[in-house]
Amino acid sequence: MALWCAVTTVAQDAVTDPADWPRWRGHAGAGAGGSQRFPHQWAEQDWAWTARLPGNGHASPVVWRQRIYTASADEATSKRFVSCHTTADGRLLWQREIPGPIEPHHVQNSSASGSVTVDEAGVYWLWATKEQLRCEAFSHDGAPLWHADLGSYACEHGFGSSAAVWRDRLIIPIEHDGPSAIVALDTKTGREQWRLPRETGRTAYSTPLVIESSDPKSGGDALVVLASMAHGLTGIDPTTGRVLWERRCFPKRTVSSPVMAGSLVLGTCGEGGGDNTLVAVRPAASATAEGHEPDAKGKPPEPAIAYQLDRSVAPYVPTPVCSGERLYLWGDRGVVTCVNAADGTVLWRGRVGGIYSASPIVVGGTVINVSAEGEVVVIADGEVFEVLGRTPLGEPCRATPAVAGGRMFFRSIGRLHALDASPAGASTSNQR
Repeated sequence: MALWCAVTTVAQDAVTDPADWPRWRGHAGAGAGGSQRFPHQWAEQDWAWTARLPGNGHASPVVWRQRIYTASADEATSKRFVSCHTTADGRLLWQREIPGPIEPHHVQNSSASGSVTVDEAGVYWLWATKEQLRCEAFSHDGAPLWHADLGSYACEHGFGSSAAVWRDRLIIPIEHDGPSAIVALDTKTGREQWRLPRETGRTAYSTPLVIESSDPKSGGDALVVLASMAHGLTGIDPTTGRVLWERRCFPKRTVSSPVMAGSLVLGTCGEGGGDNTLVAVRPAASATAEGHEPDAKGKPPEPAIAYQLDRSVAPYVPTPVCSGERLYLWGDRGVVTCVNAADGTVLWRGRVGGIYSASPIVVGGTVINVSAEGEVVVIADGEVFEVLGRTPLGEPCRATPAVAGGRMFFRSIGRLHALDASPAGASTSNQR
């Protein structure tokens, strides 16, 4: 089964040093930063460079071919920006201004929270008001390519979704408090390729998970996984938008994004009060085995639940990250739980403190996340809980770090920061 091959490659990706980080949380949304070692903590003078952004925002940085992209907004002047800097020294290469209404949003949100998505064809960014959801597309040199108006967008907390690319399709989740859908646009023209209507439920902020087949002869069997309160976890064919399987399993809103953990797909739901749930399902047989077709009523196959975890360990906003057999659940209120990825057995728990909206990544034997207060926390990727270092960014942060080309990139509300990997053989311990 080609898809079965695909889902078993996630752990291998964790040891590959990425040259690019083309979407939120990098390739396959896995948060896999590779094997290079970075300092565990550092001082202001240790940054390779820092760069100021116009206005503020929470859009996470993405990297493509030695360029770093992000979005921000100046709410006082009703302007949004997509910016491109060089990864070498942080120099601004181009910046495109996008005028548009600024509307009220949750205090933890911003007017530029969705992350940019990049591929060979261009640079894409989503933003929305109640009147319209727009996708902006630019060339890698900043020239406008196209924009798509995707309808109104109703949400009490404001917009914050990110798109995902599969080949020549941009997969856009439009799951809000109004008529919802998943839409695929042609990356070169912006023309709609397919639209999958979705039931209206509470707004979902999840970024689609794209799972590519590892079998080059398959020619297909790619899978896009969505998470929402209305539909739970859904696997769809990115070519046509056809639903391959679905498990309705979430009683609350989804903010974190679905991820792979070995052969499982998992996601979380929750609410501000902490009533969170994590669900892991087994999608492979449902999506690929012969005879697994919709039933007489058109209901798609329902994958089995491998395990569920309750509010004591399940995060609400931060997306879990997998490293081999270990799954890290970085809680919103500063408690990290490590579980066995295959069965959910708790291996250890530890408190790091702080409040978190960003999601953890795994890189060089460590797990890294940034608190809302702007503190980078580094813990060991291992069998016991160990805090290795803490470094302040100097301002708040709700963006997930990126790793590419031997550097790690952070985005605080108004700045980009670049950190070099440690020289070969150098200690990664306290450098302050």
